[in-house]
Amino acid sequence: MAPQERDPGERVDLAVKRREPAQFVDRALRRELRLPMRYRRAGQEEWHPAETINISESGLLFSSNELLEVEAKLEITFQTTGIPLLQSSTRLALIVRRVLSTWPETRLFFGAQFRA
Repeated sequence: MAPQERDPGERVDLAVKRREPAQFVDRALRRELRLPMRYRRAGQEEWHPAETINISESGLLFSSNELLEVEAKLEITFQTTGIPLLQSSTRLALIVRRVLSTWPETRLFFGAQFRA
């Protein structure tokens, strides 16, 4: 089929094709919870102290003095001293976000997603 010729006075719409409307993503309800916790990188023995900022079914936001990389795999426990009492008291998590807050004090915040 031959292309149709346009009338020189015809308006040509140069607008970008519209995408589908953004889909709503249902996020887990976050609960503010300041709680001491400990974590260690997967495969390491040394536990590091931290503090939760908020927590949900899917993960948590916490602060720590140690710099962690995004995609670091962690073991997390909410016990602050001693060896974890039960295997179920330890959760696996993946760092998915890192933020440096400079107000009112400089702190590192990490978003971690719980893993099975």
